[in-house]
Amino acid sequence: MSENFEKYKGTINSLYRQTKDELWTPQLATLVLLFVGILIATIFFNVAVFSFGHWAIALIVYLIEVIIPLFILYRHQRKIYETVREKALEMDATNPGIYEAYEEWRKKVEPPEST
Repeated sequence: MSENFEKYKGTINSLYRQTKDELWTPQLATLVLLFVGILIATIFFNVAVFSFGHWAIALIVYLIEVIIPLFILYRHQRKIYETVREKALEMDATNPGIYEAYEEWRKKVEPPEST
């Protein structure tokens, strides 16, 4: 770990929490809850009221309904990281080395991308 990382770790964590709070809007929460509710309703109606004609159709429907909220949350997390990166880049003029500390922080907290 670099000296800059130890120096700015608290600031970067604070920026991350603040950005996460700012970007978690009621509209986003409603959207995620709506898609989770659709999944729950589909499971209920499939089990209790209406059964899909074939198990493959049910599997495809469930898979799509699970992927949608996960994709929304994934994109939201990417937006948080990008916003924190921009804030760290802006702060680099007054706090030299904070951007490099951010890059090191991101490597630690973000799972590696599969290529």
